[in-house]
Parts: sequence; structure tokens; C-alpha cells
Amino acid sequence: VKHDPDGYGNDAGGMDTAMEGSGEEAAVWFMERVCVQLKKNTAQAVIKEINGSMAVVEMEDKSTLTVRNGEVSMVPPQEHDMVLVTGGADVGVEGELVCIDGTDAILKESNENFKIVD
Repeated sequence: VKHDPDGYGNDAGGMDTAMEGSGEEAAVWFMERVCVQLKKNTAQAVIKEINGSMAVVEMEDKSTLTVRNGEVSMVPPQEHDMVLVTGGADVGVEGELVCIDGTDAILKESNENFKIVD
């Protein structure tokens, strides 16, 4: 599940996948529009562009920085955030996060329907 509190994106995935040709591991959530936190100083940013195991992130002050996938962590979504499902059978589904129940998330889609996703 990717969350989007400020019109940007965040993701709450946890699976790892190898980045092609880089030899490094990157989490499923390491993608554009995801809200991340820099590990070195806890500043938050949004991934704007991915190049292999590197990403250009936009900081809250609109400046940009290039980081490696291991230098950032995903900001977990909160209830009422806009989210994008990034794994499982419902990849691409967007909606407002109503709640998380164990490994399931309940989303309210733009058409006002509710959906349970893994």
C-alpha cells in the first residue's frame, strides 16, 4: 500500500527484490511518488525519479538530492492518507486508507466503494 498524505506518494510494502544489474536489493516500495525518510537525518522527501538503485528525491523545501536505495526508508501510511497498492493482486488500486487490520488494508476508492486488499 502506498500512501499519499500531501499529494505525494508513500508505500507500506515490505518485500525485497533485486535491482536489475546493480547487485543491490531494493524494497518493492522503492518507486516514484513514494514518501521516504532519509536515514542520516530523518528528513522526509518524495521519490521523483528512479535510476537503478539510485533515486532523485524532492525534499520538503523543494530542493533535490540523489540517494541510494539503502539510504532511505518508507514512511508508513496513516489512516485517511491516499494510498496506492504496490503489491499483490490489487496493484494499482488507489484510495483513502480507512484502516489496517492485520495484513489487510481497507481502502475507500474514489467511487466511494470500499475494498479490502492484502
